[in-house]
Amino acid sequence: MAGLELRPYQSEAIAAIEDAERRGVRRPLLGLPTGTGKTVIFAALIRRRGGKALVLAHRDELLVQARDKIRQVDSTAVVGLVKAEADETDEPVVVASMQTLARESRLMHLPRRFETVVVDEAHHATADSYRRVLNWVEESALVLGVTATPERADKASLGEVWEEIVYSRSLLEMIRSGYLVDLRGLRVRLDVDFSRLRVSHGDFVDSEAAAALTAANAPAHASDAYLEHADGRKALLFTPTVELAHLMAEAFCARGIAAEAVDGSLPHEERRGVLARLRSGETQVVANCAVLTEGFDEPSVDCVVVARPTRSRILYVQMIGRGTRTFLNKRDCLIIDLVGVSERFDLLTLPKLFGLQSAATLEGRTVTEALERERTAEVPTHDAPVVAEEVDLFREREKLRWIEVGERFALTAGENLLVVEPYSGAWRVVVQERSTRERQIIGHGLDLGYAHGVAEDFIRRRGAAHLVDTSARWRGQTASDKQKLLLTRLGIRYDPELSRGEASDLISAALAKRELLNR
Repeated sequence: MAGLELRPYQSEAIAAIEDAERRGVRRPLLGLPTGTGKTVIFAALIRRRGGKALVLAHRDELLVQARDKIRQVDSTAVVGLVKAEADETDEPVVVASMQTLARESRLMHLPRRFETVVVDEAHHATADSYRRVLNWVEESALVLGVTATPERADKASLGEVWEEIVYSRSLLEMIRSGYLVDLRGLRVRLDVDFSRLRVSHGDFVDSEAAAALTAANAPAHASDAYLEHADGRKALLFTPTVELAHLMAEAFCARGIAAEAVDGSLPHEERRGVLARLRSGETQVVANCAVLTEGFDEPSVDCVVVARPTRSRILYVQMIGRGTRTFLNKRDCLIIDLVGVSERFDLLTLPKLFGLQSAATLEGRTVTEALERERTAEVPTHDAPVVAEEVDLFREREKLRWIEVGERFALTAGENLLVVEPYSGAWRVVVQERSTRERQIIGHGLDLGYAHGVAEDFIRRRGAAHLVDTSARWRGQTASDKQKLLLTRLGIRYDPELSRGEASDLISAALAKRELLNR
């Protein structure tokens, strides 16, 4: 883990796992929201414990992410893959596909002796295939489960597999702490009565939900809401059926919005092409049915359209979790919920997720303010008939001002220049002293979103976040004579009425470019 400092909660999680092991807990469960670095935690744990390790995952995307991020976090790790024709079981760390190990002939080739076993997306571990693999492994192994949703939609007891949730943090806690972005909510009412939808296997029947949404012209309403409230954002859109996903993409394209649809039948190469276009910004909206709820990691996504009515808290959290990751200059994520004129009590929406009695309570308030209002005052029992209600959910986190310099990104704070730059196919974080120009690498082999978080953590730990906080009060004051003089020396033309914040941004950008480009 050289060069990468764990975040406080990641260190706490490892300590909790080790403490539970000393108490005799051999199957601990870790619950942390999407985007908070669960892979970093179990990679650090594997390195601390030593010996042979096994990581189990059920989707190709999760396998690749686990393998790549273990290597990113620990550049010395040797990782083998067990999937399809690959059978690299002799390596110190083995990342294995559950679909492959479900076949007895492949399971028999897997060693039984492991020091550490990790089950990614551990809420799936009550399935028979997982139990067969875990029963194959010797009892001496520590078997860690990691999940963003430590519960099961089908009510199967996780206690049948896991002994104890040893560490967990909620979505709200991680947003307040600044490790995930703020959320904004928009409810778009459709002329549809979801109370008529039947329930099967714990959730609404997909075909009925899609038919109701189509009859209510949901594609047109969704594209209208996007144009009015989310134009320019990168969006993922979730639907109950493949057909509706494609209808959504067609409706967005008809409004001049670059949109595509992906589904399970799309060849992997074509799917990768769609997601690459989303990453680059060539495509603005990707509609999907049951493809991108788990294992998809694109931190620049800042809008999620939930056009899939669901009773499942797990599914809802997985959908909105695709947009909660931090990213350079990403301020928040807009969640657009398509709801009916007559809502079911069991329909998951943002107000429901955070336990609010009335969606109207959120209007113009943060969720914590809304919760406090409902605790101390009487609120209306019925929502007003509103077409769309837009609300800010969390606004406590400092938004830091990043500067783009070619392929690199910079964050200036006093004598320190934080640089996120590409290196060996990944990203590294460098601290450069402005006076001495000495450079220190504080993180390497990272994906861009996590590298961004490492740099911001460094600034916050040193109490310098106020210098690059986009909402700081000093930014609205008139630019100082000293700032104007420096702008003149730098050859930068400026508006005489510019603010201190605007002047600071111009100066920081000029100095960062000069220091980086002349290096």
